[in-house]
Amino acid sequence: MISADRIHNFIPFEDLSLNALEGLLPHFSLKQLKPRSLAFKRGQQDENCHFLLSGSLDLVDEKFDVQRFEGDDEANILALDATHRIHKCSAVAVSECTLAVIPRRYVELISTWTELALADNSDETDWLETLLTSELFNRIPPGNIQQLLARFEEREVALGDVLITEGDEGNECYVIKTGKALVTRQQGAQVQTLAGLTNGALFGEDSLISSLPRSATITMTSDGVVMVLSKEDFDILLKKPVLEYVEEDKLQDLVDNSDTGVVVLDVRTEQEAAQQPIARARNIPLAQLRHQLPSLNPGFMYVVEGEGRAEAAAYVLSESGFNVRVVKRPIT
Repeated sequence: MISADRIHNFIPFEDLSLNALEGLLPHFSLKQLKPRSLAFKRGQQDENCHFLLSGSLDLVDEKFDVQRFEGDDEANILALDATHRIHKCSAVAVSECTLAVIPRRYVELISTWTELALADNSDETDWLETLLTSELFNRIPPGNIQQLLARFEEREVALGDVLITEGDEGNECYVIKTGKALVTRQQGAQVQTLAGLTNGALFGEDSLISSLPRSATITMTSDGVVMVLSKEDFDILLKKPVLEYVEEDKLQDLVDNSDTGVVVLDVRTEQEAAQQPIARARNIPLAQLRHQLPSLNPGFMYVVEGEGRAEAAAYVLSESGFNVRVVKRPIT
């Protein structure tokens, strides 16, 4: 039997709460070894990570150098020979041993999320409180909030579940009620980690607004519960109340007579903006907008151009509390 207290001694699980670890325990399996038996062999590809719970075990490398591990040693805090998917050492039991085994991809997900959460000082707070106190919900009529909460569908999810896949069409958005998730994006042959999400995080809405393919992949790094909202309900209850528009022929009047500075943002790609520039517009491609938010002045009004992507960009800005309008061009 594996206990949360015992797993809590190992990296990367030491930063998880005991409640979170209790939910993680079903993903572990126990491996019992007799003396002189192998836990794994050098050169073997292994999709699991092995943690020594009890007993003595030797790691033997290609030069037959031996490193001994004891289950009750305070230095026994890492997975055995887990640096590479193909083992550099063989693991040989010296005495009867017990190992906790968990899929490597779960450990990698949890490790990355934990590092991001610590860097961001993220707290596990009540999801509803987090959602309702966000800048976005401050802009929604109270009646819509009540309807919105009634329309959410509760869905149980598990560690490793992929909720959104980069490149897919979007038809739902999500809020994490309990649990953690990781945001990643494919960069050539590499996978880039963008963010860690926890209770109250709303995601998947960008694609619903712009009707463009999903821009990232969201993977659960724990078991949990997500609240799911359909595109139809999202459009009625969130998108329409939040976004404000300005007719193209009224844009100059807005710039001339606004009480604040007005900045025109072009959220098309750099190549598109270079080929067909928009006068006096600052180009920040939609994919870069979230990272560029600190460079924007919250005292200004932002008017967004960029076809379907303009609405997605305006939504991102609204979430962060900016005063924003979308340029509405006449239908031709």
